[in-house]
Amino acid sequence: MGAEDIDERLFVASVAKAMRVLETFDKDAASLSLSDIAVRTGLGRSAAQRFIYTLERLGYLDRDEPSKRYMLSKKVYRFAQHALSANAGLDAAYPFMRALNERTRETISWVEVDRAEIVIIATVPSTLISSVNLPVGTRFPALSSSSGQVLLGYSSPAHVEKVWSISDPSVATRTKAADAGAMIRILEQVKTVGFSVTEKNMEQGSISVSAPVHDRAGRALGAINLSSLTMRYDRETAITQLAPLVVEAARQASAALIS
Repeated sequence: MGAEDIDERLFVASVAKAMRVLETFDKDAASLSLSDIAVRTGLGRSAAQRFIYTLERLGYLDRDEPSKRYMLSKKVYRFAQHALSANAGLDAAYPFMRALNERTRETISWVEVDRAEIVIIATVPSTLISSVNLPVGTRFPALSSSSGQVLLGYSSPAHVEKVWSISDPSVATRTKAADAGAMIRILEQVKTVGFSVTEKNMEQGSISVSAPVHDRAGRALGAINLSSLTMRYDRETAITQLAPLVVEAARQASAALIS
């Protein structure tokens, strides 16, 4: 939600600030001091202290007494647990993700879109020594990711334009789309073929293949993604050898979801 979408009559700013405190913790900042939190959130020290105290008393933050640093408590996992347990798409897809993993030995993930990003919701890790590691919660720009492309391909042009406007600048470079119109045409092609293949330059070159899973109404709820290394599959072999397997897994998951 952008600032222009906020109804100030209903918006509770203190809740937003509390969430800002929780969201400031990440893999590079698992524990933070009061000063760290104040700086990272942009809150004054006094305000940050009040929010930290409240969140600690509610059980969402833990405090290490010797260092006086804070960290997210185990209580926050309740949100993830409830979200996953209520995810019908993931429930339907997981057996086919597991089967795809056993057949290819590659990393298989369930991916959903969150505004201008994709989020890894669940992963069946590769059993190969050299593989792509995609921990749950990992995010990438949606428009330049294979999963984002197969999911946003079912969105309206107006929505794609909005996503384009808030996307990371790297999206234009990676997709070679000059503007939102060009991006819409790319997504239309992806929707037509039923899958997307993209490459990333990580520690080792990686290649990603995704296909959408649909509910009874035809909505793309999420994508099944296979991630491998370019030393095993180049783009051509990914399209000919991997894409049919991913598409079939997604088709089976869609059938299971509506049965």
